[in-house]
Amino acid sequence: MRRIIVIAGLVALLAGPAAADRLQVVCTLTDLGWLAERVGGPEVEVTVLCPGEYDPHFLPARPSLARKLGKADLLCYNGLELEVGWLPVLMDKARNSRIRPGQHGDLDCAQALETVLEVPEGEVSRAEGDVHPYGNPHYLLDPRNGLRVARLMADRMAQLRPGSADRFRARARELARELTPRIEAWRTSAAPVRERPLIRYTKQWEYLADWLGLELMGAIEHRPGIAPSPRHVDQVVRQARAAGVRELIAAPWNHLDAAAKAAERMDATLVVLPAAVGSVDGAEGYAAMFDVIIGRLVAGAHD
Repeated sequence: MRRIIVIAGLVALLAGPAAADRLQVVCTLTDLGWLAERVGGPEVEVTVLCPGEYDPHFLPARPSLARKLGKADLLCYNGLELEVGWLPVLMDKARNSRIRPGQHGDLDCAQALETVLEVPEGEVSRAEGDVHPYGNPHYLLDPRNGLRVARLMADRMAQLRPGSADRFRARARELARELTPRIEAWRTSAAPVRERPLIRYTKQWEYLADWLGLELMGAIEHRPGIAPSPRHVDQVVRQARAAGVRELIAAPWNHLDAAAKAAERMDATLVVLPAAVGSVDGAEGYAAMFDVIIGRLVAGAHD
C-alpha cells in the first residue's frame, strides 16, 4: 500500500499542479495562447477565445466565451483595439473582477511593444475603413514582438503566482534562445522575396514586412473592411504589372476569389499566408506559422 501511495505521489508530481491550483489563463488569440502555454508550462491552464481560422476583428460574442472569461485569473489580449468589436461585450457578460482593467489579471500584450507601426495622425474617420486609432494591431506577425510578449507574460504570471516566478521567467528565456537563431534564419531565407515589391489584399502585413525588409507596394482593399472600387483595382493592377510584382499576399479570411482574380490580372501568384497560429494546415504553433509564411513567400517568388 505504501508503495502505491509513493508511486501515486510521483505521478502527481510529474503531472504538475492539480487543475484547481493552475493559473487559469484566457487568451484572445491563438498566437497568444501558444506563447502563454510555453511560458506557463504545467503551472497554467490556457483557453483561447478566437480560433485560428477566424478573422479576429469579427468574432461572435457567444455566451460560452463569456463563461470562459468568467473563470480567468489572467486575460491576455492583443490590444490596440483589435478585439474592440467583441471583447468588451464578453467582459461585461463575464463579470469577473480579477480581469477588469487595472487589475493584475488584465494584460494588454501591446504593452510589450517597442514600436507601434502606422499610428494615424489626426482624427480617424470610419469612412477610411477599419482603421485602428492606436496603430496597426498585427504586431505578432513579427516574431521579435512575440518574444517581447512572452517576457511580459512571464512577469505578469510571476506576480500572480510568485512561487513559480523563476520557472515562468526561465521558460521565457528558453523560448528566446530557441527562436532567436530561427528568426535570423527566416530573414535570411526571405532574401529572394526582397527582390520585388509585394501587393497585399488588405493592410495586415506591415510588421512582417518591417521585420523581413519587404516592400509593400499597394493594397487591393486600400480602405480596410471596405470593398475596393473597380477603378482602384485597375490602378493597382497596372502598377503591379509595371513593377514586375510576382506575389499578391492574403490572409485565409480575406476575399480570396477577388484576390485570385486580381493576382491573375497582374500575372502574379496569390500566396495565402497564415495570419494566426492554426489558420492554415501546418501552422499549428507560433514557430511553425513562420516556417509556413517563409516557405510560401519564397515559393511564390520563384513561380
